[in-house]
Amino acid sequence: MFEMADNIDQAPIVDEMVTEHEVVPEVPSAVDTTEMSVPWTIRSLGVSWDAVHASLNTLVYMLLGGSALVTLWFACKSPSEMTAFHWHIVFCMIGYQLLMPHGLLCLQSFSWSSPLTFSQRRRAHWLLSLVGSILALIGSALMGARKTDNSYSLHGKFAIAALVFTIVSLAKGVLALYPRLFRRYNAFYSIKISHSLLGTTAFILSSVSLSYGYLKHSFTGWATVQFSYTMVSLTCISTLLVILAPTYKLSRKLFNIVQRKFF
Repeated sequence: MFEMADNIDQAPIVDEMVTEHEVVPEVPSAVDTTEMSVPWTIRSLGVSWDAVHASLNTLVYMLLGGSALVTLWFACKSPSEMTAFHWHIVFCMIGYQLLMPHGLLCLQSFSWSSPLTFSQRRRAHWLLSLVGSILALIGSALMGARKTDNSYSLHGKFAIAALVFTIVSLAKGVLALYPRLFRRYNAFYSIKISHSLLGTTAFILSSVSLSYGYLKHSFTGWATVQFSYTMVSLTCISTLLVILAPTYKLSRKLFNIVQRKFF
């Protein structure tokens, strides 16, 4: 009884002291605690990574298709008067900027090849890369047979560099098809990494060459200078989006190799 009375008597005193010093005890509510415990992520916005991947893929396909459509329209504007120069544009555009980037994209599980199995995606990659490389070689050979001063321009220099990287990458890819010939795992692993690095570099060089091609007088005279710079910007954006995932995977593999050897 006395203890209960003491507690009752002391309770108002404590409340008065809290009120007097304006100290309000923190009583966490269930809603506030939940909001504070969830960090800011893309899921907190109600957006899933699948939706982001689908949006980026759609953007990439639109940019690649738009660039190819404009470039092929420029090359085929007069079908009856098409020369080796125009066929060079057609073959290189289809090989470098349509088939090869789709060959890179089909290796990703969130691309257009997502319904396929991993082995089927690899076959699609080899098929697209092989056909794209052959078309790029044909287009480059057509332009080289003209014996013009194109090789001295920036467009021509980057085109030659892209051709060299494409040939070496194709050879590395053929070697990667026969892993049993390489008894050591490190040798086969280095071949796969070098093939990915060379192929990605070849695609980047082809995009740089295409950008300089948009700035040539033959294209600016057909379109406008402002439209040429727009095409260059679209090419840069599409190239960046295509190489984003392969560059990330390649960087992780190289980091793992360095970490195993030196740490």
